[in-house]
Amino acid sequence: MMNVITSSPWIVSNRLRLREFAVHDVQHIIQMHAQPLVRAQLVDDFPLHEPARAQSFIASMQAFYRCHEGTGIWCAERAVPPNPQNVAEARAAHAAGEIGDALLAYVSSPTWRFIGWFSLVHVLDDPSQMEIGARLLPEAWNGSTALDGGEWLLTRAFEQLGREHIFGYCDPANRSAAHCLRVLGFTATGLASYNGHQAAQFLLHHAHWNNWRNLPRRERLRRVFKQP
Repeated sequence: MMNVITSSPWIVSNRLRLREFAVHDVQHIIQMHAQPLVRAQLVDDFPLHEPARAQSFIASMQAFYRCHEGTGIWCAERAVPPNPQNVAEARAAHAAGEIGDALLAYVSSPTWRFIGWFSLVHVLDDPSQMEIGARLLPEAWNGSTALDGGEWLLTRAFEQLGREHIFGYCDPANRSAAHCLRVLGFTATGLASYNGHQAAQFLLHHAHWNNWRNLPRRERLRRVFKQP
């Protein structure tokens, strides 16, 4: 039996953590969906830039977490390193006995900045199936954030939830999302209906993931670039 999921943040990597959405995240949701670059990448563009919709989304998600433990849409935050000068000063003060361990740890710890969300939910058009997804601010589009989060979602889906396969969907014109899904091991299956729209559909089987995940990320990238 799967352990009950707590509301404590999950550290995905030294750069990324996920946690359940809270009331104080409403403004983050509004600001993200007010960006035309973000909304242009979406298959289904719900008006989450409207305060009432953003508040309803978070309230619904908080109830969802407890009704469907292990799945959901989670707030994604990226680590912001501490100020090096402040850390150096704190270490000197700690060595001199002027501050304790707790304060040194606080000053040396990163802060966490909202960058979007990652999701593991049932497919609306076929609730027997599950999909992973991400919605990130443009500042997080480059680098490894999407891959770090995607790998965490797949490990959760296959190892904790016991799924045999997982789907991924994106706007047919969103080449970055399609590339990310391929690097994660997904195979394109063509267009499919998705929440009343047409989306590019991708599929990943657990058996393939078990082999693919053991390849260095650089090798996975190389193999994807070689695909026609």
